[in-house]
Amino acid sequence: MAFSFFKRNKNQTLKNQVEFCMTNLSLGAADAYDVLIERDDVDITESGCTSNCEICECHIFAIVNGDLIKAEDADELLQKVEKELEENSVLF
Repeated sequence: MAFSFFKRNKNQTLKNQVEFCMTNLSLGAADAYDVLIERDDVDITESGCTSNCEICECHIFAIVNGDLIKAEDADELLQKVEKELEENSVLF
């Protein structure tokens, strides 16, 4: 028999995690954010800083289920994030 010390809420639904840097949102990622926030399968987090400053200087980006996705503009970012969610979703 397996035993776990961690509580699990059986009513909690699993969602894909997408994290945005607040600074990067102001640099152009906000348009992708606005589309993704409407999705039921995505839980969005806004962080003051994700410690990806070198990337933030040159690209807009999002962190999808732990993987950093970068792009040149919001449309490209949205396409790449949606592709990542399709290919590597945490949902079954």
